[in-house]
Amino acid sequence: MSGRLAGYAAEIDRYLRGESGGKHEDLDEDKSLTGARREAGEFQAMTSYERTGGGGRLGQGQAGSPAGGGRNAPRSSPGGLGAAGSSMSSRAPKSAAAMSSPKATSAPIMVYGVTLAGFQPEEEEEDWKRRGGGGGRGAGRSGGTGRAARAGYQARAVAARAGYAAGAQPAVFKVMPNPPSTKEAAARLLNYIGKREDEKGEKHDIEILDEDGQVLATGGARKAFLETFCETFEPPLENTNFIEARFDLAGEVSDAALSEALNKAFGAKPFIYAQDGQTVQVYAHTDERAGPLAKVLAGGRENSRSKALDKIEARLSEAMGAAGLVAKAEVTAAVSREPKAKYFLQKFIRTNKDVRNSDGEPVRGAKNPAKAAAAVYEQWRPQFSGRERRNAYHLLFSARAGTDANAVMAAARAVLEERAPGYKFVLAHHKDTKHVHIHAMVQARSADGERLKFYKPDLVAWRETFAEKARENGIAMVATRRMDHAMTRPFTKEHAGAYSRAQSDPRYQVSARTIERVEAKRQRRIDGQSLVVNGDAIAAAWQKTVTTMRTAGIVGQALTAAESIGNNFLRFRGDRTGEGQPGPGAGRGADQSGQKSFLSHPGMRELNALIGDLDMAQTPLEMRRQMARVNQALDNMRETLPPAHQGQFEQYREEVNDKMHDRLARLQFERQQQRRGGGGGEPIHEREARARDVPTRDNPREPEQPRTGTEQEKVRAKQKDANKQKAQQAEEQDRKTQRSNDNDYER
Repeated sequence: MSGRLAGYAAEIDRYLRGESGGKHEDLDEDKSLTGARREAGEFQAMTSYERTGGGGRLGQGQAGSPAGGGRNAPRSSPGGLGAAGSSMSSRAPKSAAAMSSPKATSAPIMVYGVTLAGFQPEEEEEDWKRRGGGGGRGAGRSGGTGRAARAGYQARAVAARAGYAAGAQPAVFKVMPNPPSTKEAAARLLNYIGKREDEKGEKHDIEILDEDGQVLATGGARKAFLETFCETFEPPLENTNFIEARFDLAGEVSDAALSEALNKAFGAKPFIYAQDGQTVQVYAHTDERAGPLAKVLAGGRENSRSKALDKIEARLSEAMGAAGLVAKAEVTAAVSREPKAKYFLQKFIRTNKDVRNSDGEPVRGAKNPAKAAAAVYEQWRPQFSGRERRNAYHLLFSARAGTDANAVMAAARAVLEERAPGYKFVLAHHKDTKHVHIHAMVQARSADGERLKFYKPDLVAWRETFAEKARENGIAMVATRRMDHAMTRPFTKEHAGAYSRAQSDPRYQVSARTIERVEAKRQRRIDGQSLVVNGDAIAAAWQKTVTTMRTAGIVGQALTAAESIGNNFLRFRGDRTGEGQPGPGAGRGADQSGQKSFLSHPGMRELNALIGDLDMAQTPLEMRRQMARVNQALDNMRETLPPAHQGQFEQYREEVNDKMHDRLARLQFERQQQRRGGGGGEPIHEREARARDVPTRDNPREPEQPRTGTEQEKVRAKQKDANKQKAQQAEEQDRKTQRSNDNDYER
């Protein structure tokens, strides 16, 4: 067993004895619950990839099977959700081919290949069928594809754990924050990638390669590359978000005082207003996203949990009060598109008398509202702040210190050629760090107009591809997951910078949480919260790995290391308590009072399986059906839980429903984009899709106090009725979001 693996196993053993790093984990009730819920959600999403092959859309072939596809298997568009498909589906044959390569003769690579070939998916298939898969209408070709993808992903996950136990290093692939969106930003990043400091602290050019393998050795060559690289860049999006608000004044106000107060309330944003007695109507430009605000107004505030409108109104009322006026603000309308913004501006001028601009001067040409609105809008246009598009990505491929840098460079280049064909990019190796770091800048949009996106399945696929290409170049590397080892969360460069500055400058203060996060990761500490919540699942994953390795005939240090890791997790599963500390007589899944928590309920296994299957839903209808199954399982669990656990269970249930409705909203948005013309329309940023308001829904909550039998029956009946109404409400929301541009519904 290697020193690193021995240290890892020893760290688990120390944690089980309460000696982790010489310190006990201090998990008070609030922190443990919050962290547990976060890690539970993350691990459920993680295990869903094992069951569904990466959301049911990450491949066609079955790992370990000759039919899995070869190197030249068809690949879907890199800009779509299926970008992870064929690359992941062909992992097994490529890895088997890599094993025969003279470069790929190390023991970890051989262990990976043998374990992958020896994986038997029959057990997973039976478990999937017991949960309702594979039968009924629609279980045809797509069902077979999903099963093959599921088995393929599970096989690669098991083989990766086996390779890690044999001494392989985990693949590290990152999409760096703050990508360049303008030509100037791309030039700065290119300069960062292509220059390093020498021993004297002086910067000098280093070797960088483009997508054709040409070395950009001179400033002229780099400038020429930058010109062609930025040809696909798109200009910033114009902010066309507007709101209409009403202020109810508490007393008489002079025109000058009102104008001054409104300017303080709206800042530098352009607006017009009209006063009618104690009421002031305002039409103003805003930095808020008006689309979600319009949906809340359309569906009724009482039917939405969004507090965005309340926050805006409170901020406006407070600003008016700071200016010396007592006024209650209310947002009455919101529009987010230019045609509607112009239309409602014209309507505001037409329906209000004595309309004035932000200077308090009357709007010119108010007798002709159409011309007046056009003139005002064009006058405002230069003040509209734009939102930058994502035009390029900054990627990082990393390997352990001592790894052959040329091999890592070759692997990174192969990844980009396979995952991003047709996109211009540059690569460079930075030698001023202990680890091997390969930096890359790649276009976000190819010359053909296809967009490169990095959703979670894509990140998984890129990491697997990097590990595969590294193995083909003789590097023992596998694509493992953090939760396979119960390791602490990684820290960002902002965390590292703050930590380093605090170490060198005692005047600089940094939070204890940041210090703990950086030190825990650097010292490779075990995450106690992950073990408390997911110890059973982690142990089961390593058990499956050991079983597969034995079936494949693997013996020796690799099998011993895998057994050691799995056995330690199993021991913790039997001895853990709610505080994360082992103790004699502690019950499985016990909370701080010694009572079993809802996480140890027998129904959690079925519930986790259903939550994992949510990623298989590809349409809003499929998603709603899966949501109904999850809510039914939650109802069944709640009926059998003791009153002491109802409060924690309701919090868990609320988070599960939030995530389900967020995914439903995203599927509805993607379907809406397809109906509007597929991928040819304006690309929407991932953050916008994720931030869209969730559909209106009723979700009655039961109190935590025990009830009588009659009251419980009434509440259960009400809960079931609410679940039946969710599908109808979601369908209604779909129809509302499809309204035409000429409809006034956003008001």
